[in-house]
Parts: sequence; structure tokens; C-alpha cells
Amino acid sequence: MHSLSFKLMALFAGMLVVIVVLINTYPLLTAQDLMVKTKRGDMLRTANIVSSSLSGLQSLDSERVTAVMSLLDIYGEGRVFVTDTVGKVLFDSSKDSSLVGRSLIMPGLLSALSNHDFFLCSYIDGAFESSAAVPITYRGEIFGAVYFYEYDEQQGALLLSMQRYLRYMTIILSVFTLAVSLFFSSALRRRIRNLIVAIGEVRKGNYSHRAPSRGRDEISLIADEFNELSGRLEETENLRRQFVSNASHELKTPLASIKLLTDSILQNRGMSMDDVRDFLNDISEEIVRLTRITDRLLSLTRLDVQIHQEFTPVNVSYVVQRAARMLKPLAEHYRNTISCETADDCLVMAEEDGIYQIVFNLMENALKYNHPGGSVRALTYVRDGLVYCIVDDTGIGIPESDLEHIFERFYRVDKARSRETGGTGLGLSIVQKTVEEYGGHVWAENRESGGTRFTFTIPALKPEDYQLF
Repeated sequence: MHSLSFKLMALFAGMLVVIVVLINTYPLLTAQDLMVKTKRGDMLRTANIVSSSLSGLQSLDSERVTAVMSLLDIYGEGRVFVTDTVGKVLFDSSKDSSLVGRSLIMPGLLSALSNHDFFLCSYIDGAFESSAAVPITYRGEIFGAVYFYEYDEQQGALLLSMQRYLRYMTIILSVFTLAVSLFFSSALRRRIRNLIVAIGEVRKGNYSHRAPSRGRDEISLIADEFNELSGRLEETENLRRQFVSNASHELKTPLASIKLLTDSILQNRGMSMDDVRDFLNDISEEIVRLTRITDRLLSLTRLDVQIHQEFTPVNVSYVVQRAARMLKPLAEHYRNTISCETADDCLVMAEEDGIYQIVFNLMENALKYNHPGGSVRALTYVRDGLVYCIVDDTGIGIPESDLEHIFERFYRVDKARSRETGGTGLGLSIVQKTVEEYGGHVWAENRESGGTRFTFTIPALKPEDYQLF
């Protein structure tokens, strides 16, 4: 009883009852009222014609009234009485059971003798029973009355036939409406049940399940939205599982190394202090690497949940120059040169720390994966409302098959070299997420002369905007 289909059926049934009642009452009442009004007009008009014809007589008696009435001959299907002032019948149009000479006591007759027109009509047992009475006057004096009575079965039969026709029509309409409502409520119940089943499957963790979607109505739109949502959940779940798997693997490696080194120290009691110091140095490096991985995982988590940050105008050129100064010792370590070609007014709405992290990661990678004696160049400029930042290197380059995957988490082109350089496979993912957070775009391509070029763009801050700061 609480289901939507039951409520819809109850609503349809209630509406159908109202419609059936209206169809079976209003037309009949209207037709009956119209027939009564027609009879009233016809009977009163006939009675007044008789009254006018008799009003020329100075006195009423049976012979004179009968003579006048025989000339009129307007009885029709009804029965006409003419009485004197005391209700004595002077004329009766019925030949079989004449009431001439007898007193006629009727409410309508008394009303007419009181100088009031009278009409009464009732519908009983499939027939109209009507009566009308008018006074007969001469020079303002009442000296008789005309009483008209009619029992009309023909009009009653017409009304009965109309009633039967409406009943048959309502039965057909009711059956058809109930069948259609049952069909549509069943279809609606089935489609809603499919949605409920799909929601239950997704709730159980079966994100690949899809709800059937047919048509272009609201339920189909809900199913489409649900399927899109479950698709995103499936994609998110796959990414989460891959992320957990990769993170577990990445964290397990330094932890295993730390465990192995500490066990070696504990189990080898005769180890010299120099060897212990070397092992502790290796443990320290693994801890640094573990810390670096967790820091970058936390950075990605912050970017994933999209924690709102307060953006301010940032000069990308200044950040590039600062990152280059910080990386000079690393460039000397790898025997590379680092240079900057920056333009003025490279202002964007962002966080300075975020821009610094982007530039630092790109330039650090360019140094680590370069050849000895190579170079790294950073370039900034403004074009078409965008601030461009390009980081070129003369390094080993990236295979074309790997270019589309390098921004994926934990993806590394050369895993062996990445471990040697301390790479986690998270730096470029952080770069991409941060650039997108600022409304920009980042991509990578191989240079024709060798090496790799990373480019990112961020909408430039217009001069009229940053004058407010």
C-alpha cells in the first residue's frame, strides 16, 4: 500500500470514480432540467390559451365550456379540466373516466383559484408527471380555473435510454482507463524496480552494474544520471584500488629495506662501527625516501579533495628564477647548466607555493634525466591571455608510447633509473593536478634536437584586474 504504483492506481481509481459520477449525473440532470423547463413552457402556454378562450364567456357552464373546448382541440397527450370557482369540474377531456360534475381538489387548482399560475413536474419510475393550472378571469374577476395534467412516458423513456447509453459508455471508459493505468503503473513499477536493483548492486560494490535506460522521460534521465554516476564510481574505485596497490608497493620497498638493514645490524654483533654507520646512513636515505613518498601522497590527497585555497596574484617569472637558483647545486652535481628567459607581467591567480612546486618538479626532473654536460632552459611569456612556462632539456627524452602515461600516478618510464634518482612516480601527477586547479593545462613532447619539453599554461591576470591588489 505504500508503493508508488499502488498510490498511482488509487489516484487513477479516485479520478475515474469522480469522472464516472460526473458523467452519470451532470448530463442527466441537465437533460431532465431542460425537459422540465420545456414542459413548463408548453403546459402553461396551453393552459393560458384555454383560459383566454374561456375568459370571453361571462359565466361558465358545462355545455358552453364543452363547446369552446371542442373548437380548440389542443389536448395532446394530456388531460384538461375546467372548473368553476368552487372546484366543480365543468369539463374533462377524458371520455373514459370523466369527472364532470364532481369536485376536483388539487393543490395546483387551489393556487389557480387564488389567482396564481401553478406548475409542478416530477420524474418517477421512468416517466414525467406534470401538472399546470391557471385562473380564468373576466374583468379582473376569477370565475374558474384550467387544470392541465400530463403523464409522459415517451420523454421518460428518452431519458432512460440516455442513462443507459451513459452507463455503457462509462463502463467501457472505466475498463479502458483501468487497463491503461494498470499497464502504465506496471511499466512504471518495473522501471523503478530496475533502478532500485541497480542502486542495490552499486551499494554492494558492483560499480559495473548499469540500470536499463529507454526513452527520454524523467525516469530515463534518472537512469542515465545514475549510470553516469556509477561509471564515475567505478572509475574512482579502479583508481583507488590501483592507487592503494601502487602506494602499498612503493611504501613496502623502503620499509623492507629498513627492516633488512636493521635486522643485519641486530643479527651481526661483530659488525664494525664503520659498517654500522654505513647501514644507518642507508636507513636514513630510505627514511628520507619514505618521507618524500608520503609527502607527495598527502599533496595528491589535498588536490583530490579540492580543499579551497585563497588565490593571489603570482609572478610566474619570479618563481621560475627562484626555483633555478635553488636548483643550481643540483645542476652542478649532474654537471648541467640551467638558464632562464623570463618576460615581465606573467601574472596569474594562484598560490605561490603551488607554482613553485610545479616549476621545481619540472626543472628537477629535467636535471635528473639529463646527460652530463647537458642544459636546462626555462622560458616564460604571455600570449592570447595565457601565461606560458616552458622547461626544455637536452636529456634522454621520453618514448612516444609513454608520453600519454607520464602524468599517471606511480608511472615511471625507466623504473631502475627512477629509483636511483629517488623518483616516486608522483611528481608529474602533482604537477598536472595543481595546474588544473589553477584552470590551466600541461603537456609534454619530445624535442626534434633531443630531450624533452614540458609546457604548462595558466590564464593570465589582466592589468585592470591586478591593479586592484
